[in-house]
This record gives sequence, structure tokens and C-alpha cells, in this order.
Amino acid sequence: MSPALLEGTTHWTMYIHVAPTQLVLVYGVSVDITDETVYKVLDGVGVFGHCKVRGRCLEPAGDNQLVLVETTNDMTKATIPEQLAFGGESGPWVVNVSETRECPILGERGSFQAKFLSFLASEGKTLADVSGWFGPTPAPPVAPDLNTKLVDAISSLVEKCQATPMDGLGYRKLRLFSGVKPTPPGEEEYDAWAEQTTHMLDEWQCSDIVKKQRIAESLKGPAADIVRCLRVSNPSVTANDYLKALEAAFGTTDSAADLMVRFRGTFQQEGEKLSAYLFRLDKLLHAVHRKGGAEVADLDQIRIEQVARGALSHDLVAMRIRTMYKLKPPPSFTELLRDVREEEEMILASGDHRNACACVSRPGCERGGFWGDWYKHLHS
Repeated sequence: MSPALLEGTTHWTMYIHVAPTQLVLVYGVSVDITDETVYKVLDGVGVFGHCKVRGRCLEPAGDNQLVLVETTNDMTKATIPEQLAFGGESGPWVVNVSETRECPILGERGSFQAKFLSFLASEGKTLADVSGWFGPTPAPPVAPDLNTKLVDAISSLVEKCQATPMDGLGYRKLRLFSGVKPTPPGEEEYDAWAEQTTHMLDEWQCSDIVKKQRIAESLKGPAADIVRCLRVSNPSVTANDYLKALEAAFGTTDSAADLMVRFRGTFQQEGEKLSAYLFRLDKLLHAVHRKGGAEVADLDQIRIEQVARGALSHDLVAMRIRTMYKLKPPPSFTELLRDVREEEEMILASGDHRNACACVSRPGCERGGFWGDWYKHLHS
């Protein structure tokens, strides 16, 4: 073990206010191991008391994590095992503890140093960033035994720990998926699960490691086996690689080109509302996107073009789309669906198609959204 990393538990107390003798470092923890698994392994030893994970970071060398754990019992090297048995691919875990009883930075000078380092960490800065502010004469060292690299690493880790709860406020767990047929109660079919997961990956404001953890939490059975084998064969895989592997195993066998042909050949049926046709098209379009056949930036344009060519020729709402869709940037799916439904409700409420058509075309009509923009464009 690196002495600098062990000494880091003492410096960390500046930020989390925990005695160094109640902090242990666990090495060799795989990135997909959850806090619950860590608690289960530590509780099985029985010497730590009640444990709480205070932070994680990648080890300086390797793909595993270094986990800092707070204990209710005072720990010494004589009271803890050197290794913890863990049945996963990353086991066994190595445990170590700092036996330093007091913070090595004492007195008023140490208090100022702690406040200064805490301020730098909150601003995302390190000692190296401010060293050039004091002119050509080098400033005296803050403390003779201060490990600058260790402080930088701890500052970065503290920022991640502080940001994690804010991200967790809006975190909603993914639905369960196992890949078992028929789909067991309480689980999702693959298409529904994949659509939700693809959307959430774009929404989550967190690291790729956390995204992989969240995907792994939603998997069980054959689906979990596929992700585990992928991680073992290539530890540097990303969350998107997880989705590609699951798509290859449980998604449609059609290629992106085949799905695009099916999309282009999907037309509105007699008696089908245009809004219902939009839902059918969008589901196929997202299947094309998951297969890599369309970029996110192009989806709105592809969708509106297919609506214009695939809708029934006598559908009143579709007639207006064909008239104006080339005159302005394509709307998003939500905007298009909202305006189509408003138009359908207006036509249904009027009971007179001729009056419905005149509502948009007559001067002075105060329509907003999709159709109002079109009218303003024609009369600008």
C-alpha cells in the first residue's frame, strides 16, 4: 500500500470531520460494486461496527476503485483482516487503516491551512493553480509533510462526493429486465426497457461509471450475465457498450437499413388518427436510432418528412403539414404531437370540416404553435 494514500485518511478529516481511526481504505473494489455489497462484505467480518461509505475514486494504477469507509469502532492494523473475501472477479479486497491519532497540522497555522485547502477544493483549484500568483519568489511551503498530489486527489474526490447527492435527487431507478421469455410479472419487455434506458442515459448528469452501475442494478438473469461477461472481457467498456451488447442479444435482428425501409413503408391506415400514426412512426424511428441508422440531430427531420408522405391524402391535419413543413425548421416529436392533437380536437368539436379548415386560413385567426407560425410566415 502507498504510504501517501494511507496518510490521506488523516488529511480527509479536514473535509468530512471523521476521526482517522474510524476510517478504513478498501482496495481492489470493482467499479460496478454497489454500496450495499460493500456493507454486506464488511458486516460479515464483524469488527467494523456500523459502516458508511464516504467516497470512491479510481486507484492510481488499474481499473478498480479505492473506497473510503467510516466505521463506528476504532480501527487498528491489529483489529482488521488484511484481506476481505469476495466472490467476484475483483476479489479478494485489501483493507488498511491509518493509525494516526491526531491531525498532523496543528495550531493556528494548521487551522488556516485547512480552511485554505477547503476553499481551494470548493473552487475547483489546487495549490499548483495558485502558486504563480505570488511573484517570482517561491512561497514558503504550507507544511513540510503535505502531499500536494494527495490533496489534489482528495479535493477532486470531495467534489464528486458533494455532487453525487444533488444528482441523486432526480434519480429514478430503471425498470427491471432479465430477458426471460415470457416476460415475468414486474419486469419490462426489451423494447420498452431499451427506450427508457436510452432516454435516461442522455438525461443523467453523472459519470459513465455511475451510469453503468445504474444499468447493472436494473438487470437480472440472462441480461445480467451478458453485461458481466462483457465487463470481464473488457474492463474499459462504457454504458453505451452495455446497451449495444443487450441490443445484439435481445433486440430485433433486423439491420438499421432494414428498419429504415420498414419505417419508410409505414403509412397511416384508414380510420387511424394522425396522432396514433405519429406514435407508430416514432417507435420505429427510435429502433433505427438504437441500431445506429440515424443521428439524434436528424430524427425530427426524418419524422416530419415521413408524416408528410405517409399520411392519408384526405386527412385535414396532414394536408396542412404537407403545405408548410418545408417552410420552417422541423418540430420535435412533443411539439408536433401537441399541435396535431389540438387540431384533431378542434376538428372533432366543430363537427364541420369546412369551418375547421377556415379557422386556420382566415385573416386574424389567433392560432399559436405549429399552425400559427405557418400563418405568420405566409403573411410576413
